[in-house]
Amino acid sequence: MPGGRIQPRKGAGRLRLVSTETAATGLLVREAVKSAEALEQLCDLYVPKIYNFILKRVGNVQDAEDVTSIVFEKVVVNLGTFDESKASFTTWIYRIATNCVTDFYRSKGRRREGPLEEVPPGELASAGDELDRADLYMVLLDLLKQLQPKYQEALTLRYFGGLRVQEVAEALGITESAASKRILRGLDELKGLSRGGPLDTLI
Repeated sequence: MPGGRIQPRKGAGRLRLVSTETAATGLLVREAVKSAEALEQLCDLYVPKIYNFILKRVGNVQDAEDVTSIVFEKVVVNLGTFDESKASFTTWIYRIATNCVTDFYRSKGRRREGPLEEVPPGELASAGDELDRADLYMVLLDLLKQLQPKYQEALTLRYFGGLRVQEVAEALGITESAASKRILRGLDELKGLSRGGPLDTLI
């Protein structure tokens, strides 16, 4: 099958399609356990994704850098325990990132989410509508802060992290059905909160 291969799905009695990208990442992970060069390639591939995901959760560049460093310290230390038969590497690393963000707020006694005053404007929008989109993005984050943490996590993994519903479920340690319900319920509550505001027609 072009672009992927079929792999048995444990415990489900089904088959799942594994993309060539996932397979290539799995190979790189296996090499990274033995090779410093492969480990560097793996980190180069995932650091930007994890950093951006964390930045959108903590809202501060310095904190995002600190938490990202902690994530990759854990990745390096625990890479040998990663089992690709249980979850994809993407799911595994986002689970670590989510747990580190939770630990960050717990240890600091801080509220979840924060302003993105330090985020470079170029990361938020193209030059033409940069300010308008940045303003809308700030409104979106303010709305997300009003959701229960479980809905915040599900939505940020799905839409900021770009994970599939199955990967969101694995990252949060819940069933795929529960993850889907959290995403839909979070979106529903987000729509309610945005009603009458600048994001009313966009959500």
